[in-house]
Amino acid sequence: MNRIAVVGCGLRIVAFAKALTETYNEHHTIVGLMDTDPGKMAGFAKRTKLENVPQFTDFDIMCAEVRPDMVIIGTIDTFHADYIIRALDKKIGVISEKPLCTTQEQCLAIREACRRNPEVFAVTSHNSRYRPVARTLKKVLDSGVIGEIQSVEYRELLDRIHGKSYFRRWNSRRKFSNGLQLHKSSHHFDKLNYLLDSHAVEVSATGSLVAYGADVPHEFEGTRCCECPHKDVCPDFFAYDETLYDRNAYTPDMCIWSKEIDIEDNFSATIKFANGVLAAYTLCAYADYEGEVINIQGTKGRVEARQLSYSSSADDLHNMKSTMEESIRIFRFGLPVEDVPIIRGFGSHGGADAHIFSELFAVPPAETLPNIEDGIQAVLTGAAVVKSMQSGVPVKVQLD
Repeated sequence: MNRIAVVGCGLRIVAFAKALTETYNEHHTIVGLMDTDPGKMAGFAKRTKLENVPQFTDFDIMCAEVRPDMVIIGTIDTFHADYIIRALDKKIGVISEKPLCTTQEQCLAIREACRRNPEVFAVTSHNSRYRPVARTLKKVLDSGVIGEIQSVEYRELLDRIHGKSYFRRWNSRRKFSNGLQLHKSSHHFDKLNYLLDSHAVEVSATGSLVAYGADVPHEFEGTRCCECPHKDVCPDFFAYDETLYDRNAYTPDMCIWSKEIDIEDNFSATIKFANGVLAAYTLCAYADYEGEVINIQGTKGRVEARQLSYSSSADDLHNMKSTMEESIRIFRFGLPVEDVPIIRGFGSHGGADAHIFSELFAVPPAETLPNIEDGIQAVLTGAAVVKSMQSGVPVKVQLD
Protein backbone atom coordinates (compact mmCIF):
# COMPACT_ATOMS: atom_id res chain seq x y z
CA MET A 1 0.00 0.00 0.00
CA ASN A 2 1.16 3.52 -0.79
CA ARG A 3 1.06 5.48 2.48
CA ILE A 4 -0.23 9.03 1.93
CA ALA A 5 -0.42 11.96 4.34
CA VAL A 6 -2.41 15.18 3.88
CA VAL A 7 -0.63 18.45 4.66
CA GLY A 8 -3.17 21.26 4.84
CA CYS A 9 -6.77 20.15 5.37
CA GLY A 10 -8.53 22.64 3.12
CA LEU A 11 -11.68 22.37 1.03
CA ARG A 12 -9.82 21.53 -2.17
CA ILE A 13 -8.18 18.45 -0.64
CA VAL A 14 -11.57 16.95 0.22
CA ALA A 15 -11.81 15.74 -3.39
CA PHE A 16 -8.38 14.06 -3.15
CA ALA A 17 -9.31 12.34 0.11
CA LYS A 18 -12.60 11.04 -1.26
CA ALA A 19 -10.91 9.74 -4.40
CA LEU A 20 -8.33 7.90 -2.31
CA THR A 21 -10.82 6.38 0.13
CA GLU A 22 -13.58 5.55 -2.34
CA THR A 23 -11.89 4.80 -5.68
CA TYR A 24 -8.17 4.16 -5.24
CA ASN A 25 -8.12 2.42 -1.86
CA GLU A 26 -6.77 -0.84 -3.28
CA HIS A 27 -3.26 0.57 -3.55
CA HIS A 28 -3.37 3.75 -1.42
CA THR A 29 -4.20 4.55 2.18
CA ILE A 30 -4.26 7.85 4.07
CA VAL A 31 -2.13 7.43 7.20
CA GLY A 32 -1.94 10.97 8.58
CA LEU A 33 -3.49 14.44 8.58
CA MET A 34 -1.52 17.57 9.36
CA ASP A 35 -2.74 21.15 9.74
CA THR A 36 -1.74 24.04 12.00
CA ASP A 37 -5.46 24.57 12.78
CA PRO A 38 -6.73 21.58 14.82
CA GLY A 39 -10.38 22.60 14.48
CA LYS A 40 -10.19 22.79 10.73
CA MET A 41 -8.39 19.43 10.63
CA ALA A 42 -11.09 17.84 12.78
CA GLY A 43 -13.79 19.17 10.46
CA PHE A 44 -11.92 17.82 7.45
CA ALA A 45 -11.55 14.42 9.08
CA LYS A 46 -15.26 14.22 9.85
CA ARG A 47 -16.30 15.33 6.36
CA THR A 48 -14.00 12.78 4.67
CA LYS A 49 -14.72 9.99 7.21
CA LEU A 50 -11.09 9.93 8.36
CA GLU A 51 -11.73 10.46 12.07
CA ASN A 52 -9.61 7.40 12.91
CA VAL A 53 -6.55 8.71 11.04
CA PRO A 54 -3.86 10.27 13.30
CA GLN A 55 -3.88 14.08 13.34
CA PHE A 56 -0.83 16.31 13.77
CA THR A 57 0.04 20.01 13.92
CA ASP A 58 3.77 19.41 13.34
CA PHE A 59 5.07 18.18 9.97
CA ASP A 60 8.27 16.54 11.22
CA ILE A 61 6.50 14.69 14.02
CA MET A 62 3.88 13.42 11.58
CA CYS A 63 6.51 12.15 9.14
CA ALA A 64 8.42 10.42 11.92
CA GLU A 65 5.35 8.72 13.39
CA VAL A 66 3.39 7.63 10.30
CA ARG A 67 6.25 7.38 7.75
CA PRO A 68 4.34 8.45 4.62
CA ASP A 69 5.53 7.51 1.15
CA MET A 70 3.85 10.61 -0.25
CA VAL A 71 2.27 13.87 0.92
CA ILE A 72 -0.53 15.87 -0.68
CA ILE A 73 0.10 19.54 0.03
CA GLY A 74 -2.92 21.85 0.21
CA THR A 75 -1.89 24.55 2.67
CA ILE A 76 -2.16 28.30 2.15
CA ASP A 77 -0.20 28.97 -1.05
CA THR A 78 2.79 30.80 0.40
CA PHE A 79 3.62 27.81 2.63
CA HIS A 80 3.67 25.20 -0.16
CA ALA A 81 7.37 25.65 -0.88
CA ASP A 82 8.48 24.93 2.69
CA TYR A 83 6.59 21.64 2.88
CA ILE A 84 7.59 20.60 -0.65
CA ILE A 85 11.28 21.08 0.12
CA ARG A 86 11.09 19.39 3.52
CA ALA A 87 9.26 16.41 2.02
CA LEU A 88 11.72 16.02 -0.84
CA ASP A 89 14.70 16.14 1.52
CA LYS A 90 13.04 13.37 3.56
CA LYS A 91 12.72 11.34 0.33
CA ILE A 92 8.90 11.60 0.50
CA GLY A 93 6.97 11.97 -2.74
CA VAL A 94 5.00 15.16 -3.32
CA ILE A 95 1.68 16.07 -4.90
CA SER A 96 1.35 19.86 -4.60
CA GLU A 97 -1.92 21.64 -5.18
CA LYS A 98 -1.57 24.63 -7.49
CA PRO A 99 0.04 27.07 -7.42
CA LEU A 100 3.26 25.22 -6.71
CA CYS A 101 4.44 28.31 -4.79
CA THR A 102 4.08 32.10 -5.00
CA THR A 103 7.44 33.75 -5.81
CA GLN A 104 10.50 33.42 -8.04
CA GLU A 105 12.67 32.86 -4.97
CA GLN A 106 10.53 29.91 -3.90
CA CYS A 107 10.78 28.49 -7.44
CA LEU A 108 14.57 28.54 -7.18
CA ALA A 109 14.52 26.79 -3.81
CA ILE A 110 12.14 24.08 -5.04
CA ARG A 111 14.13 23.54 -8.21
CA GLU A 112 17.30 23.08 -6.15
CA ALA A 113 15.53 20.59 -3.84
CA CYS A 114 14.48 18.57 -6.90
CA ARG A 115 18.09 18.54 -8.09
CA ARG A 116 19.17 17.21 -4.68
CA ASN A 117 16.51 14.50 -4.84
CA PRO A 118 16.03 13.56 -8.50
CA GLU A 119 14.69 10.11 -7.65
CA VAL A 120 11.73 11.41 -5.61
CA PHE A 121 8.30 11.58 -7.27
CA ALA A 122 6.98 15.16 -7.40
CA VAL A 123 4.12 16.65 -9.42
CA THR A 124 1.85 19.70 -9.52
CA SER A 125 -1.93 19.27 -9.49
CA HIS A 126 -2.75 21.47 -12.47
CA ASN A 127 -6.13 19.92 -13.23
CA SER A 128 -7.35 22.63 -15.63
CA ARG A 129 -5.39 21.12 -18.51
CA TYR A 130 -7.43 17.93 -17.92
CA ARG A 131 -10.81 19.49 -18.68
CA PRO A 132 -12.46 17.97 -21.78
CA VAL A 133 -12.31 21.23 -23.74
CA ALA A 134 -8.59 21.65 -23.04
CA ARG A 135 -7.73 18.06 -23.97
CA THR A 136 -9.75 18.26 -27.17
CA LEU A 137 -8.25 21.64 -28.05
CA LYS A 138 -4.75 20.19 -27.59
CA LYS A 139 -5.56 17.42 -30.09
CA VAL A 140 -6.83 19.98 -32.60
CA LEU A 141 -3.64 22.04 -32.32
CA ASP A 142 -1.36 19.01 -32.53
CA SER A 143 -3.18 17.79 -35.64
CA GLY A 144 -1.91 20.83 -37.56
CA VAL A 145 -5.35 21.71 -38.89
CA ILE A 146 -4.84 25.43 -38.22
CA GLY A 147 -1.15 25.33 -39.15
CA GLU A 148 1.54 27.07 -37.13
CA ILE A 149 0.17 28.96 -34.14
CA GLN A 150 0.61 32.72 -34.38
CA SER A 151 -1.41 34.32 -31.56
CA VAL A 152 -3.73 33.55 -28.64
CA GLU A 153 -6.55 35.35 -26.84
CA TYR A 154 -7.48 33.89 -23.44
CA ARG A 155 -10.35 35.35 -21.40
CA GLU A 156 -11.11 34.03 -17.90
CA LEU A 157 -14.36 34.99 -16.14
CA LEU A 158 -15.26 34.33 -12.50
CA ASP A 159 -18.88 35.01 -11.66
CA ARG A 160 -20.27 36.93 -8.68
CA ILE A 161 -20.40 33.78 -6.55
CA HIS A 162 -17.09 32.13 -7.35
CA GLY A 163 -15.13 35.34 -7.90
CA LYS A 164 -16.40 36.91 -4.70
CA SER A 165 -15.36 33.83 -2.72
CA TYR A 166 -11.67 34.66 -3.20
CA PHE A 167 -12.20 37.99 -1.48
CA ARG A 168 -13.81 36.34 1.55
CA ARG A 169 -10.75 34.17 2.10
CA TRP A 170 -7.01 34.43 2.73
CA ASN A 171 -6.49 34.61 -1.04
CA SER A 172 -7.26 38.33 -0.91
CA ARG A 173 -4.13 39.05 1.15
CA ARG A 174 -1.04 39.25 -1.08
CA LYS A 175 1.29 37.94 1.64
CA PHE A 176 -0.56 34.61 1.51
CA SER A 177 -1.30 34.24 -2.21
CA ASN A 178 0.58 36.91 -4.21
CA GLY A 179 -2.76 37.54 -5.91
CA LEU A 180 -5.08 35.74 -8.28
CA GLN A 181 -2.24 35.90 -10.81
CA LEU A 182 -0.80 32.96 -8.87
CA HIS A 183 -3.69 31.26 -7.10
CA LYS A 184 -6.09 31.25 -10.04
CA SER A 185 -4.20 32.16 -13.19
CA SER A 186 -1.37 29.68 -12.64
CA HIS A 187 -3.90 27.11 -13.94
CA HIS A 188 -4.26 29.08 -17.14
CA PHE A 189 -0.58 29.82 -17.58
CA ASP A 190 0.07 26.09 -17.24
CA LYS A 191 -2.66 25.42 -19.80
CA LEU A 192 -1.09 27.89 -22.23
CA ASN A 193 2.30 26.21 -21.84
CA TYR A 194 0.62 22.84 -22.40
CA LEU A 195 -1.34 23.96 -25.48
CA LEU A 196 1.57 25.82 -27.07
CA ASP A 197 4.26 23.34 -26.02
CA SER A 198 6.36 26.32 -24.93
CA HIS A 199 6.93 28.67 -21.99
CA ALA A 200 6.66 32.40 -21.36
CA VAL A 201 9.72 34.64 -21.69
CA GLU A 202 8.31 38.16 -21.15
CA VAL A 203 5.12 39.74 -19.86
CA SER A 204 3.62 43.20 -19.73
CA ALA A 205 0.61 43.63 -17.46
CA THR A 206 -1.78 46.00 -15.76
CA GLY A 207 -4.62 45.53 -13.30
CA SER A 208 -6.79 47.06 -10.60
CA LEU A 209 -9.21 46.45 -7.73
CA VAL A 210 -12.63 47.80 -8.66
CA ALA A 211 -15.35 45.46 -7.33
CA TYR A 212 -14.12 44.56 -3.82
CA GLY A 213 -12.16 46.20 -1.02
CA ALA A 214 -12.53 49.30 1.14
CA ASP A 215 -12.46 51.83 -1.71
CA VAL A 216 -15.59 50.48 -3.41
CA PRO A 217 -18.82 52.18 -2.27
CA HIS A 218 -20.64 49.94 0.21
CA GLU A 219 -23.17 50.30 2.98
CA PHE A 220 -22.05 47.71 5.52
CA GLU A 221 -18.62 46.64 6.72
CA GLY A 222 -17.32 44.24 9.34
CA THR A 223 -14.63 41.64 9.94
CA ARG A 224 -16.29 38.25 9.48
CA CYS A 225 -19.87 37.60 8.42
CA CYS A 226 -20.49 35.12 11.25
CA GLU A 227 -19.89 37.82 13.89
CA CYS A 228 -20.92 40.94 11.98
CA PRO A 229 -23.59 43.23 13.51
CA HIS A 230 -24.98 43.80 9.99
CA LYS A 231 -25.41 40.12 9.04
CA ASP A 232 -29.22 40.29 9.11
CA VAL A 233 -29.37 43.17 6.63
CA CYS A 234 -26.16 43.04 4.57
CA PRO A 235 -26.83 41.78 1.02
CA ASP A 236 -23.31 40.31 0.95
CA PHE A 237 -23.73 38.15 4.05
CA PHE A 238 -22.24 34.68 3.57
CA ALA A 239 -22.76 31.64 5.80
CA TYR A 240 -19.70 29.41 5.61
CA ASP A 241 -19.70 25.64 5.93
CA GLU A 242 -19.36 25.11 9.68
CA THR A 243 -18.71 21.39 9.26
CA LEU A 244 -15.29 22.14 7.75
CA TYR A 245 -14.08 25.13 9.75
CA ASP A 246 -13.53 25.85 13.43
CA ARG A 247 -15.56 28.97 14.23
CA ASN A 248 -12.87 30.19 16.65
CA ALA A 249 -10.10 30.07 14.05
CA TYR A 250 -9.92 31.00 10.35
CA THR A 251 -13.27 31.07 8.57
CA PRO A 252 -13.85 31.80 4.86
CA ASP A 253 -16.37 34.58 5.47
CA MET A 254 -14.16 37.65 5.81
CA CYS A 255 -15.71 40.94 4.76
CA ILE A 256 -15.33 41.64 1.05
CA TRP A 257 -15.02 45.36 1.86
CA SER A 258 -12.03 44.90 4.17
CA LYS A 259 -9.16 47.41 4.16
CA GLU A 260 -6.78 44.44 4.23
CA ILE A 261 -7.69 43.32 0.70
CA ASP A 262 -4.64 44.19 -1.40
CA ILE A 263 -4.89 42.10 -4.58
CA GLU A 264 -6.47 42.87 -7.95
CA ASP A 265 -9.87 41.63 -9.09
CA ASN A 266 -9.17 42.24 -12.78
CA PHE A 267 -6.01 42.33 -14.84
CA SER A 268 -4.65 41.93 -18.35
CA ALA A 269 -1.31 40.59 -19.54
CA THR A 270 0.47 40.35 -22.85
CA ILE A 271 2.67 37.25 -22.78
CA LYS A 272 5.48 36.47 -25.21
CA PHE A 273 6.43 32.80 -25.52
CA ALA A 274 9.76 31.22 -26.40
CA ASN A 275 8.33 29.97 -29.71
CA GLY A 276 7.37 33.51 -30.72
CA VAL A 277 3.64 33.26 -30.02
CA LEU A 278 2.03 36.34 -28.43
CA ALA A 279 -0.87 35.77 -26.04
CA ALA A 280 -3.36 38.28 -24.61
CA TYR A 281 -4.69 37.08 -21.24
CA THR A 282 -7.41 38.70 -19.10
CA LEU A 283 -9.14 37.79 -15.84
CA CYS A 284 -12.28 39.33 -14.36
CA ALA A 285 -13.44 38.21 -10.89
CA TYR A 286 -16.86 39.90 -10.86
CA ALA A 287 -18.48 38.75 -14.11
CA ASP A 288 -22.13 37.87 -14.74
CA TYR A 289 -21.27 34.34 -15.81
CA GLU A 290 -18.41 31.91 -15.33
CA GLY A 291 -15.98 30.37 -17.76
CA GLU A 292 -13.27 30.88 -20.29
CA VAL A 293 -12.86 31.60 -23.96
CA ILE A 294 -9.66 30.67 -25.81
CA ASN A 295 -9.15 31.84 -29.40
CA ILE A 296 -6.06 30.67 -31.28
CA GLN A 297 -5.05 31.95 -34.71
CA GLY A 298 -2.81 29.87 -36.95
CA THR A 299 -1.34 30.12 -40.44
CA LYS A 300 -4.08 27.88 -41.89
CA GLY A 301 -7.07 28.69 -39.71
CA ARG A 302 -8.51 29.73 -36.37
CA VAL A 303 -9.88 27.64 -33.50
CA GLU A 304 -12.22 29.08 -30.87
CA ALA A 305 -12.94 27.19 -27.65
CA ARG A 306 -15.66 28.13 -25.16
CA GLN A 307 -16.23 26.63 -21.72
CA LEU A 308 -18.95 28.61 -19.94
CA SER A 309 -21.24 28.06 -16.96
CA TYR A 310 -24.49 29.87 -16.28
CA SER A 311 -25.21 29.35 -12.59
CA SER A 312 -28.75 28.75 -11.43
CA SER A 313 -28.13 28.85 -7.67
CA ALA A 314 -26.64 31.36 -5.25
CA ASP A 315 -24.87 28.55 -3.39
CA ASP A 316 -23.30 27.03 -6.52
CA LEU A 317 -19.66 27.94 -5.79
CA HIS A 318 -18.09 25.84 -8.55
CA ASN A 319 -21.06 25.84 -10.92
CA MET A 320 -21.91 22.18 -10.30
CA LYS A 321 -25.60 23.01 -10.73
CA SER A 322 -25.09 25.26 -13.72
CA THR A 323 -25.97 25.07 -17.37
CA MET A 324 -22.79 24.27 -19.29
CA GLU A 325 -21.75 25.46 -22.72
CA GLU A 326 -18.74 23.71 -24.18
CA SER A 327 -17.72 24.12 -27.81
CA ILE A 328 -14.73 24.08 -30.12
CA ARG A 329 -15.09 25.50 -33.63
CA ILE A 330 -12.57 25.66 -36.45
CA PHE A 331 -12.70 28.56 -38.92
CA ARG A 332 -10.86 28.48 -42.25
CA PHE A 333 -11.32 31.32 -44.69
CA GLY A 334 -13.69 30.35 -47.48
CA LEU A 335 -14.64 27.00 -45.92
CA PRO A 336 -17.62 25.96 -43.77
CA VAL A 337 -17.23 26.25 -40.01
CA GLU A 338 -16.29 22.92 -38.42
CA ASP A 339 -17.67 21.94 -35.01
CA VAL A 340 -15.36 19.62 -33.08
CA PRO A 341 -17.09 16.99 -30.91
CA ILE A 342 -16.20 17.05 -27.21
CA ILE A 343 -16.61 14.04 -24.94
CA ARG A 344 -18.04 15.70 -21.83
CA GLY A 345 -16.64 14.80 -18.44
CA PHE A 346 -18.53 14.34 -15.19
CA GLY A 347 -17.89 15.34 -11.61
CA SER A 348 -15.94 18.20 -10.09
CA HIS A 349 -14.26 20.73 -12.35
CA GLY A 350 -16.05 19.41 -15.41
CA GLY A 351 -14.51 15.96 -15.12
CA ALA A 352 -10.96 17.27 -14.80
CA ASP A 353 -10.53 15.93 -11.27
CA ALA A 354 -11.51 12.39 -12.21
CA HIS A 355 -9.03 12.44 -15.09
CA ILE A 356 -6.06 13.79 -13.14
CA PHE A 357 -6.79 11.49 -10.17
CA SER A 358 -6.72 8.51 -12.53
CA GLU A 359 -3.17 9.49 -13.46
CA LEU A 360 -2.00 10.61 -10.01
CA PHE A 361 -3.13 7.44 -8.29
CA ALA A 362 -2.32 4.96 -11.03
CA VAL A 363 0.31 2.35 -10.13
CA PRO A 364 2.77 3.59 -11.28
CA PRO A 365 1.63 7.21 -11.76
CA ALA A 366 1.29 8.38 -15.36
CA GLU A 367 4.33 9.99 -16.97
CA THR A 368 2.08 12.64 -18.55
CA LEU A 369 1.34 14.37 -15.22
CA PRO A 370 2.32 18.05 -14.82
CA ASN A 371 5.72 17.82 -13.15
CA ILE A 372 7.41 20.24 -10.77
CA GLU A 373 9.02 22.19 -13.61
CA ASP A 374 5.57 22.66 -15.16
CA GLY A 375 4.45 24.10 -11.84
CA ILE A 376 7.51 26.34 -11.69
CA GLN A 377 6.87 27.71 -15.18
CA ALA A 378 3.27 28.60 -14.28
CA VAL A 379 4.44 30.40 -11.13
CA LEU A 380 7.22 32.25 -12.94
CA THR A 381 4.64 33.62 -15.38
CA GLY A 382 2.25 34.67 -12.61
CA ALA A 383 5.01 36.26 -10.54
CA ALA A 384 6.22 38.19 -13.59
CA VAL A 385 2.66 39.45 -14.20
CA VAL A 386 2.55 40.80 -10.63
CA LYS A 387 5.97 42.45 -11.00
CA SER A 388 5.02 44.06 -14.30
CA MET A 389 1.81 45.45 -12.81
CA GLN A 390 3.71 46.85 -9.86
CA SER A 391 6.58 48.30 -11.88
CA GLY A 392 4.69 49.44 -14.98
CA VAL A 393 7.30 47.92 -17.32
CA PRO A 394 7.70 44.60 -19.16
CA VAL A 395 9.30 41.85 -17.05
CA LYS A 396 11.44 38.88 -18.10
CA VAL A 397 9.91 35.59 -16.94
CA GLN A 398 12.78 33.13 -16.82
CA LEU A 399 15.34 33.04 -14.01
CA ASP A 400 19.00 33.54 -14.91
